[in-house]
Amino acid sequence: MRIFGKRVLGVLVSSLCLVAGGATSESADEMRETVNLFVNARTAGSVDDFVVAVANVRALAESGQPFFRFLLAVYAGQEPLCALSGPVRDRYLAEGRPLMLGHAEAGNALAQYLIGVDCDLNLRQPDEARTWFRRAAEGGHALAQNSLGLMYCQGRGVAQDYDQAAELFRQAALQADMNGEYNLGTLYAGGHGVPKDAEMAFRLFQRAAEKGHSNAMNNLGWLYQKGVGVPANAGQAAQWYRKAADSGNADGQFNYGFVCARGLGVPQNFREAGVWYWRAAEQGHAEAQLNIGMLYRDGAGLKRDDLKALTWFAKAAERNHPMAQFFIGQMYEQGRGFPADIERAYRWYLKAAKQDNPRALHALGTFYYRGKAVAKDYAKAAEHYRRAAGMGLAAAQNNLGMLYLRGEGVARDEARAAEWFTKAAKQGVAEAAYNLALLHEYGKGVGLSHIKAVKLCRQAALQGHVGAAEWLLKNGYTSWLDRPEPDGSPAE
Repeated sequence: MRIFGKRVLGVLVSSLCLVAGGATSESADEMRETVNLFVNARTAGSVDDFVVAVANVRALAESGQPFFRFLLAVYAGQEPLCALSGPVRDRYLAEGRPLMLGHAEAGNALAQYLIGVDCDLNLRQPDEARTWFRRAAEGGHALAQNSLGLMYCQGRGVAQDYDQAAELFRQAALQADMNGEYNLGTLYAGGHGVPKDAEMAFRLFQRAAEKGHSNAMNNLGWLYQKGVGVPANAGQAAQWYRKAADSGNADGQFNYGFVCARGLGVPQNFREAGVWYWRAAEQGHAEAQLNIGMLYRDGAGLKRDDLKALTWFAKAAERNHPMAQFFIGQMYEQGRGFPADIERAYRWYLKAAKQDNPRALHALGTFYYRGKAVAKDYAKAAEHYRRAAGMGLAAAQNNLGMLYLRGEGVARDEARAAEWFTKAAKQGVAEAAYNLALLHEYGKGVGLSHIKAVKLCRQAALQGHVGAAEWLLKNGYTSWLDRPEPDGSPAE
């Protein structure tokens, strides 16, 4: 669930007296609507609406409106869509600051807020920013209440204080402000500054979503998917993800692609998943970039293309995504799309391992065990396997068990070997079940039990383990071929 993303901007603008004089009532209403859309759309994650809003604000700025010039310039450094050339941005800020400051000192809450944003983002004056936000917030301005609440929530320029954040978000929510409802919902979801209450979080997200808040839509999808605060409902989850996705929300697009790929609440459709992953990936969503790379790599819904897979993995890796780094290493190791390069594979595994990626740690363990790209070192192999095994990676648990069984890099300890084989066997690793079976058969590190050995070998054989199947046949057991074991874990 996305709890906090970009700076909270949303507010229902109560007055727009900062527009150049002479505006008709009708044009003032249009300008007020433009400001509303601008300050709410991006915060709510509604990219499509924000694109339209920025275009309108830019047009008004270029027509000479000082308020809209200042509004555009204030956010130009934060929002790529608001980008201005350096000289133009500096000119707009220089022209607008005296005007805004005059209105702010006269008590105009919107001006107070924008001066606060300018102090925070551009002038790097957090104390001044907080002062202006507080003045506007005390006047009941939801925009400032959300922004000041976010400062307390994140501990940015002020000591972190969830109680203060909750009170400010509550004040905004009581005005039916969708960002206040959304932010207060996140606090209830996490139990920060308020009692943890998933049902209250659900209700607040629902109110915000009904007003068009696409981050709230995405969070509702997650709550329905996980059954948190509401009975689990895969269909409802998919519907809310789709609503968020249709609003241009990158998280919603990724999540809707995810449920399409897995057939959760919608028919499984890898091609449809690829479409939504691509839309999120184009917005820089690293998880979507990773997943579209996997579709190209595996040929799922898309024509298999290792080079395109690598391209998307590289985009995610640029954002420091550890799984993307691991997959790049794996492709170099396997020589997919280009000649194998063990040295490069090792370097990519090392990057991912530095972020505690268990599969990369396991891969490095194997490199040290086999002496690939590095000198053979059983102790370092054990170290890497142990870290990955501790994170629950079944293959690493089995391999660590083998090191204990053989006394490679660690003191020989059949009981410890049995412990790790048991953990891996419970996760369905056939090799681990077979290894544990042999320990039971000979009473090494575990109690002597031919019955357990047979049961474990059946488990492994039904998963296609040749050694376990041969052991069963050699010992006269053939009934397992016709009567599969029921689901469950026989490993004790």
